[in-house]
Amino acid sequence: MRWRWTVGVMLVAITAVTCGSPTSLGPARPVAEIGSAEAFQCQVPQQVDRPTPAVDRPTPGTVPLDFVPAAAVTCEVGDAIMPVAGVAYSEHRWEGDFSTLISLLNAPSRRVLTPGMCPTYSVVETPQLWLVDARGRAVEPTLPVDECGLPDVSAIAEIRNLNLVTEFDHRVPIINPQRLRVSSCSPHFSPPDEGTESAVGLTVGYVFCLFDGTVNVGVTDEIGISIEDLPPAGPCSISATQTATTTYVDAWPSNIRNVTVELDGCRRVVPDGYAPLQASEELLAQFW
Repeated sequence: MRWRWTVGVMLVAITAVTCGSPTSLGPARPVAEIGSAEAFQCQVPQQVDRPTPAVDRPTPGTVPLDFVPAAAVTCEVGDAIMPVAGVAYSEHRWEGDFSTLISLLNAPSRRVLTPGMCPTYSVVETPQLWLVDARGRAVEPTLPVDECGLPDVSAIAEIRNLNLVTEFDHRVPIINPQRLRVSSCSPHFSPPDEGTESAVGLTVGYVFCLFDGTVNVGVTDEIGISIEDLPPAGPCSISATQTATTTYVDAWPSNIRNVTVELDGCRRVVPDGYAPLQASEELLAQFW
């Protein structure tokens, strides 16, 4: 009887080791490095040549135990290429109770099953994600891996249960270096010189220089726009971050100056020296 009891204990022990041992889990992930939130921004696709200095992000990993998120930021890139050589992506900021999200993000990865045991199917690219705390610090979490070696997107689904507090749509031009060299675009954006006189009889150029903030990010193909019928713009308190500029020629005397189209913010058209005009949806649509 003692022999049978010993065998029974051994079987229970083997079963416990097989089912509950850490060896059934995947490799451990490093703890994410905490860095400045300014080091994090949406990363656009490789086909976009963006002449802005690259910032090295802190090392991604599991969420540190002493890191208390105040918000989560996700970035999702659209599939469509815009008519004026560019791509669009959305940036979302989420707030709420992060306890469940952190639990899902820090869950251990599973050991990958034997090849051939997992179904073959396409996987939608997961959005970019980072967490920000109240001190202006941020971490980039990684997702645990499931039994088929694919990211476990349970945490991404949990983010959708949080409160969406802000949403920004970005549009980034694809730069053609040859066109950029011959476009005579200034490398830096200069705010327009607003006046009070109505703009009449201006001949507007066809190729626009594109700016992201103050940095030149490319040029458009030829675009024919008319500003003659645009109404006067009202007061504006929102600075544009995406702009397009070209030149205009006064009817008389001949005077070549800049005209700025605000692609976001108050969405105005501002010929230097003249009163701002309100851009129409039809006019703005030519830039996307």
